[in-house]
Amino acid sequence: MKISIVGCGWLGLPLGEHLSNLDHEVSGSTTSETKFEQIEKAGVTPVLLKLSPMPEGKEFNKLFSTDLLFINIPPGRKRNTPEFYGEQIKYLRYLVDNSSIQKVIFISSTSYYPNTNGKVHVSTPYNYEKGSSRAVVLGEQEISKTNKDLLILRCGGLMGGTRVPGKWFSGRETAGKDTPVNYIHRSEILRIVEKYVAEWPREEGSQIIKNLVSPHHPTRQEVQEASAQKHNFQAPKWTEPNIIPHKIVESSFTNSGLNSPVDY
Repeated sequence: MKISIVGCGWLGLPLGEHLSNLDHEVSGSTTSETKFEQIEKAGVTPVLLKLSPMPEGKEFNKLFSTDLLFINIPPGRKRNTPEFYGEQIKYLRYLVDNSSIQKVIFISSTSYYPNTNGKVHVSTPYNYEKGSSRAVVLGEQEISKTNKDLLILRCGGLMGGTRVPGKWFSGRETAGKDTPVNYIHRSEILRIVEKYVAEWPREEGSQIIKNLVSPHHPTRQEVQEASAQKHNFQAPKWTEPNIIPHKIVESSFTNSGLNSPVDY
């Protein structure tokens, strides 16, 4: 299968390498030609594409001559406004809709959901006043206008590779030790995406939303102290309050054997 990946970063590049090893023909975008060699070594054909928010680059239309497009460009929260991200996805969606692409997988975030201090699921509406990310909501709204088959994967608590839970708080004071958390390991994301590449669930409709998080929800203390022990850094220093605003995201993959974050 021909597969294109928009965004060869922390998730996109390992995914491209994984799919290439499964004998798929994979192309992937980057905003810098200095990354071409790294992308090529992963078995992926590099393409220069930058969304400013209009698309810029070299021969980037080849990305849209594919069977399946994987979109993984998270909002640049510190650099750009939420509206800028919405515009990026709008222009990207225009290219998708005017292409031969049949299927799109869009990586989103569980920050779509408000902090309810309880369970949320795919039909829980966003609420900006309770912490929903405006950029994430706008991005989903734009890509949902596509005329292609669409799978939105809302991921939460990304871990794996350089993303080590609790490392930033090593030796520092932080609250919320008893707060339940949402996590997903990068290796699990690759496995789930591989499954959808092989068998698209058409019976669920043309647009599907899934929460790609572990069905296990240990506390912040359990996850970060297990991580500290495994990676040999000092655990955080816990302060009150023991519970901070949060949400418990209902996993859409309870029967897929996803591990608990403390198992990594």
